Amino acid sequence: MSKSKKQVKKEMSENKQNENNKLSEKNEAAVESNVNAATDIAVAESNANAVADVSAAENTDASENSEDAENNEEKINIIEKVKNYIKGIDYPAAIMRLVASYFIVMAYFVFKMKEKINPIDMWQEFIEKMPLGSFIGLIFILFILITNLHDRFKEKTNISAISLFVGAISLSFIFLWKSENYYYCIGFIFLSAIATWFCYNYNGFKFVEYLPKKAVYAIIIVFTICMAAFIAVYTIFKHLIYWTATYDFGIFLQMYHYMAETFEPVTTCERNKVLSHFAVHFSPIYYLLLPFYYIFPSANTLLISQAVLAALGAIPLMLICKNRNFTNLETISFSVIYLFCCSIVGPCFYDFHENAFLPALLMWFFYAIEKKKTVLMYIFMVLLLFVKEDAALYVALIGLYCLFNMEKKYHGLLIFSISSIYFVVVTSLMSAYGEGVMTSRTYGNLMTDYEAGLPEVVKTVVLNPVYFLTQCINEESFRFFLLMLVPLGFMPLLSKKFSRFFLVAPFLLMNLASGYPYAKNTDFQYVFGTSTCLIFCALVNYDDIKSKKKQFVPLFMSVATLCTFATMIGGKTDSYDVYKNGKKEFQRRDALLSAIPEDASVAVFDSFLLCHIAQREEVYLLSEEYLTRPIDTDFVVIKTGYSDQWIADEINIIESNGYKPYGAKNSIMSVYVSPDYKGGK
Repeated sequence: MSKSKKQVKKEMSENKQNENNKLSEKNEAAVESNVNAATDIAVAESNANAVADVSAAENTDASENSEDAENNEEKINIIEKVKNYIKGIDYPAAIMRLVASYFIVMAYFVFKMKEKINPIDMWQEFIEKMPLGSFIGLIFILFILITNLHDRFKEKTNISAISLFVGAISLSFIFLWKSENYYYCIGFIFLSAIATWFCYNYNGFKFVEYLPKKAVYAIIIVFTICMAAFIAVYTIFKHLIYWTATYDFGIFLQMYHYMAETFEPVTTCERNKVLSHFAVHFSPIYYLLLPFYYIFPSANTLLISQAVLAALGAIPLMLICKNRNFTNLETISFSVIYLFCCSIVGPCFYDFHENAFLPALLMWFFYAIEKKKTVLMYIFMVLLLFVKEDAALYVALIGLYCLFNMEKKYHGLLIFSISSIYFVVVTSLMSAYGEGVMTSRTYGNLMTDYEAGLPEVVKTVVLNPVYFLTQCINEESFRFFLLMLVPLGFMPLLSKKFSRFFLVAPFLLMNLASGYPYAKNTDFQYVFGTSTCLIFCALVNYDDIKSKKKQFVPLFMSVATLCTFATMIGGKTDSYDVYKNGKKEFQRRDALLSAIPEDASVAVFDSFLLCHIAQREEVYLLSEEYLTRPIDTDFVVIKTGYSDQWIADEINIIESNGYKPYGAKNSIMSVYVSPDYKGGK
């Protein structure tokens, strides 16, 4: 059935509408798709931005983390370096440097302040005046300096150990100088010994062994010359300030004047009469110095000669060390022990004595024995016997030592016999024709009969040995015992060989057993010989030690000797300051005394003035015990300021006898001339 136009038209309209609807739906879908696409793009962009932000943040964090890591690594490296540095520190060496710096700086301040503020007597003020900031600062600077030196020379030696040794010795020496307190000295000896042990144990002295032998010997010779010069200079100043006395300088000065004129050892001031000195002490050895005095007739000649004699013993000692194959360190140490020994140097400051020949002659005698040089040995034996009558005791005891130690025993027996016979003959002649042997003065504490002589002493020793021992060691002699043996580390007593004690015997018999107080004093001549024997005995006993660390022994001994030297000898250098401060006054005294004619006889009322006018034929020392002798000399010298009545009486006597004042006025002395004196030259 056919459709109508309206239906067809309607269908076409519906179809068109449907197509439009479909197209509209497609457009909507496309729009929606575009919107969705745009949204997706926006979201994607947003996500991309977010990712970028996250990535940027992550990059920033990574950068920061990298920097932190680098910083941490640097810190770790620094810490590791510090740890490694701390681990690499040689703590003993560092501690030694620190202590050394402290010692050296303290020594500087003690030296700087000691004259005005004594660190012992004024210890509180010393602490208050100590500049703490400077003190700490100097220690720090010195520590850095020593550290640099240590690092630079560590392959050759241990600077830290050496600086500790130098610091301890410097502090000890500076503080002890002129202190004269030996108990303080013992404390500083221990301090120095500890420092010396560390220095030795850590190879601080290693460099000494690298020195050529010739250099070591040259050093010792220089030390010897310097010590001789030191003694000579200060003993001369002692004489210039009128500190030398008639006993024992004036008598020897006059004796040499006579020897130069007549070749006879005559004096007038020793016993206030014309007398040969050999009547008092038989000492032909004096003639060895006569050529020097003849050329240079001065008091200084005798003082210089004595200084040289005392120091000269270091040369044979050095040769003994060489003969025993001692190391450089051992040789130098024993030379220091001898040259700075207070019982070798100290007696030189008590004017002048024949005993000063003993150290050098004994050392040469020991050297000849060691080297088995027979002719040289007997030459020095004779020279020793010529020193003094009691020097035969040293020779006899050394002869007994040789008897048990030499291969040819008869030499020891011969030396003992000759010296014993010599002693008996000389003392007998002195008793018969001279003033006799002063046994009662020396050993009066061991004699019940003062006229019996040495047999009486032997009797006391044999029958009462307990009393004898109490005379050797008591409160008075203990300090002297320490002074002699502490610097030697008591080595003379440390031996299993009884023959070695023959070398110690002079110390026992001539010093400790004596009742004469000056025999137990290192400032007097009675220790010249005994100390030399003790030093040699210490050397031979040391050589017997087998320990690998044995070299510390002479090091300790040398350190102890230096401390003792500073304590006991330092004060003797005051003579220079006294002379410098009073030079004009001393020159006025010299001028007044030198105005007395050389041919005039002089009586002097002061022991210290006589030495400056002793070089003449007649000079007498007047004292209260010699008032029985009439004053008939051409001149009389009196030191003013005396309060003794007997001097006032004597002045009245000489004035009543017509003596008149002579020369310029002086506040120290008065000089009178006899009305009968007509000479003058």
